Amino acid sequence: MGYILAVCLALCWGTAPLATKYIVSALPPVWGTFFRVLAGLLFFTVLYAAQRKSLYLPLRRAWKPALLGFTLILFPFAALSWGQRFVAPTVGGIFYGTVPIWSFIAAGIFLKGEDRFTLRRTIGVLFGLIGMWTVMWPMVSAGAASLEGNPNAVYGCAAFILMTWSLGMGGVLIKKIMVDEHAMTPQANTFYQYFFSAVILLISAFMFEQVPAASAFSAKVTLAILAAGVLSSAVAFLLMVALVRRWGATRMAAVAYFSPVVAMGGDFIVYGRIPSGAEACGLLLIFIGLFLIQKKVDAK
Repeated sequence: MGYILAVCLALCWGTAPLATKYIVSALPPVWGTFFRVLAGLLFFTVLYAAQRKSLYLPLRRAWKPALLGFTLILFPFAALSWGQRFVAPTVGGIFYGTVPIWSFIAAGIFLKGEDRFTLRRTIGVLFGLIGMWTVMWPMVSAGAASLEGNPNAVYGCAAFILMTWSLGMGGVLIKKIMVDEHAMTPQANTFYQYFFSAVILLISAFMFEQVPAASAFSAKVTLAILAAGVLSSAVAFLLMVALVRRWGATRMAAVAYFSPVVAMGGDFIVYGRIPSGAEACGLLLIFIGLFLIQKKVDAK
């Protein structure tokens, strides 16, 4: 059963860049992010209502889901939407796969214990960073070689780095501020992460972008919103929790190996795009980095 959950999670995570590419091809990035979060919020609303879960939130604890919502949902989803406009889904998928590296860096700094740095893990982090630079290098060199070089692809990759850093930090914040939390249920915490994120995104969208026309919501765009908001976000979260319970967080993180492969497959099926040599080489280096940081160490 654990392997089935892992395959489903890899499919959910790996299809996020492709679905986002469809969304931002028709909608401005903030509006696109809002509708993705709204889809996830509606999913959890129906699910928790059917399960009759308590969504009670003490006002003095509201900052916790608000902060987690910003680092795990609002900021990374918005960064993905902004950056995915300029690069192929394959690139987004590769960077998505680096989340465990940033999670380890944050955990090694703030949590210590079994998450602390070792020589092996430090080398793994270096491999991961070199892999990311390898993916970006052709875009950087193309922009530097000519005044007409388009820097947007580089900016898109920078947005992906911020996205993965935020997701990695969010994982640490969960451990730091949600341990021994009994004032609200996990379901309430999840629901209000999406709720606060949706409210802030809606306000920001009205302030900074034009309201998209109804004609922008074609069948493909609507399906992409549902895929990104429900499958790649809400369902992926439930699968991740179930897999952590079965395998533990360290082993679950190995799913990151497969999500970039899924993104590459989707990119090829939909757009007929074959990964470049730099992308394949960068992904291999990232995989080596992930392998090196996966090894456990004894807590002191």
